[in-house]
Amino acid sequence: MSAQSGILDQILLEDIARHCPHQFLAFHNCMSKPDPDPEFCDTQQRQLASCIKTVVPSFQRIQTQCVAKLNAYESCLKSNNSKAEKCSPELQSLRDCALGSLNK
Repeated sequence: MSAQSGILDQILLEDIARHCPHQFLAFHNCMSKPDPDPEFCDTQQRQLASCIKTVVPSFQRIQTQCVAKLNAYESCLKSNNSKAEKCSPELQSLRDCALGSLNK
């Protein structure tokens, strides 16, 4: 992972923790258990994802400004049976766009 990716991840994590603290902690606590309940953790994950999509400003900015890059990455994953390593160029392009959208 590049330094840019680390910066992007840090920005997003801080924004998620700030805007979705209850959902973030509930999912983290669920996954941190020695024997997590998959069904319960899935529910926590869906609630966190919903909050991220509707409340987190940085994520909304990325969704709006990088929709073409996101679609290209998702399309690559679908055509390669979710093998992320085959979609590295698309992921890097998406990360570059996302970081650029956050620096504006």
